[in-house]
Amino acid sequence: MAQNKSRNSYSLLPLGGEAGKPRKACCNCRRRKIKCDGGRPECKNCLTSLGFRDCEYGDDGPTQSQVLQEQIAIVEARIEELQHPQKNPPDTIRLFDPYAAHRPDSTPSSRSGHSTPVVQSLAQRPEGSSSNSRQFGGVSQAEMEPLISNFLRHSSQFGYFLDARTFWEDATDRQSKGATPRPAAVLVDVVNLWAIHLSGSPDLLSHEADYLARALRMTAESLYGIAQSNNVVHRIQAEVLLVHYFMRNGRFLEGKYHLSAAVSLVLSSSLHRIRSRTSTSARTSLPPPRNPMEEFDRVNAFWTVLSLNNCWTSANESPSIISSTDSKIDTPWPLEIGSGLQASSIPVSYPFAHCAYSQAFPNTNSTTVTAFLSGQEDDGTSLAALHAKAAILFEKASLIASNYEPNGEHNSTCAHSFNSIDALIEKFKINLPAVQLRYGREILLIHTLAHNATIKLHKPVVSGDSPSRFRVLNAARSVVVLLSQVPVDKLGHIDAIMGSLLLAAFQAIVAEVWFLRDRRNGPGFHKEPVLFESMATILNFMTVLAPSCRLFESQLLVMQQWYQQLQI
Repeated sequence: MAQNKSRNSYSLLPLGGEAGKPRKACCNCRRRKIKCDGGRPECKNCLTSLGFRDCEYGDDGPTQSQVLQEQIAIVEARIEELQHPQKNPPDTIRLFDPYAAHRPDSTPSSRSGHSTPVVQSLAQRPEGSSSNSRQFGGVSQAEMEPLISNFLRHSSQFGYFLDARTFWEDATDRQSKGATPRPAAVLVDVVNLWAIHLSGSPDLLSHEADYLARALRMTAESLYGIAQSNNVVHRIQAEVLLVHYFMRNGRFLEGKYHLSAAVSLVLSSSLHRIRSRTSTSARTSLPPPRNPMEEFDRVNAFWTVLSLNNCWTSANESPSIISSTDSKIDTPWPLEIGSGLQASSIPVSYPFAHCAYSQAFPNTNSTTVTAFLSGQEDDGTSLAALHAKAAILFEKASLIASNYEPNGEHNSTCAHSFNSIDALIEKFKINLPAVQLRYGREILLIHTLAHNATIKLHKPVVSGDSPSRFRVLNAARSVVVLLSQVPVDKLGHIDAIMGSLLLAAFQAIVAEVWFLRDRRNGPGFHKEPVLFESMATILNFMTVLAPSCRLFESQLLVMQQWYQQLQI
């Protein structure tokens, strides 16, 4: 309701327009050849339409759809370069200028899609300071500080992997001048977007569309600023945050685009080959890390992107952008992040964990994922490492399930892969730490991913009284038990992938109810009330979180419809 109110509170006059001037039709109305009232930010036709939700006007420059299409072309070209490196100089990453076609002085040759070397681009447009981003949108820095603090409290749920203390000190001007490189402007803009998004204030949420437009524009323009190593990692962080933002809002196409961009950046920077035993032959655009924190950030950047890819592509059953099993991954597992206030100069209200680099990476490393999938013991015991492992198992189970054929020619090979990954998933689950209030969200997500790996793997072979049917049901009910151990009203925000995982568990329980009803006089029918209690637990959990997440809201609606159908 708050969002509808804020959307309707905009003026119906075009931005920058004056009363009496004719209003131009939006792109949707022009395409449909219907009369448009020119209302901003959304005309009446788009506001009431179920099929047209992106009301855009071409008179303000390139629309978001046009920019998105051009950005997709950029990523496709970048992926082509990664797949065929022999066609490009090994030490130069070439990028397209997404705004060349909209500049008055652009020539036909400049619009033809020829790439521009990064060094030349940097000479034309150096990476700017982040300071000018703080005053954007009419929200002062004083107003923004508590909003950023609130974001950082929950930032681990949105893929934030950098040192939160450093960002906080810069955002509040508490950092000593020149102490560390300032965050890239694009990262500041995306964090500001998140700060507004999580504010819960109708007045502040009325600025969200402006902050989103600026963040997307800065993301495209930041393609120029990749020469400095910290800028690469900051851009990866910005892309990851945008993936979470769009997925959380149910905008999967845009989320997948930014996921592709993040994958492209980590691969082109060879972040999957950190401390590789064969690193001497690997070409990378990044210089060696200057300190442990910089290497820590690079390692976290890679595993965050890999986990993000594995979770969303597996949950949506879409092709993986980067396969954790086919790619040669040598980067060591991420280390533990310490917590607690470790400096007396930090206020008591300092809102988030501080990274403690108390461990060291191995001198060299190789075949990290391959070794894990083969069952070898390793030192990947941090929460970040366990999250990555759970995501890898989830993707592997999804891949095996998608290739299953009841009467296939390669059933013996598939059976071996099936049994191998099934045993590894169970071993992984047994060794997971119990849910704790301190790290409740992180551990809950890891457990739920692991149980969903079981559901994914066994779902195609469920039939009658087969063992797989009981395995799927037990995994779903294990998720329910976990939910009952976590005070949902104290979670705040949680990774949006959780909704898709709970939807899969809910669906498994619904399927079991229908199965029992088909065998109404058979054994097990008395278990139906227990199954309804399990569904109610998931519904209650989702009901608490849905108001702050559009994706949860839509998934909750689906669950409620299934639940109501069972009660008829």
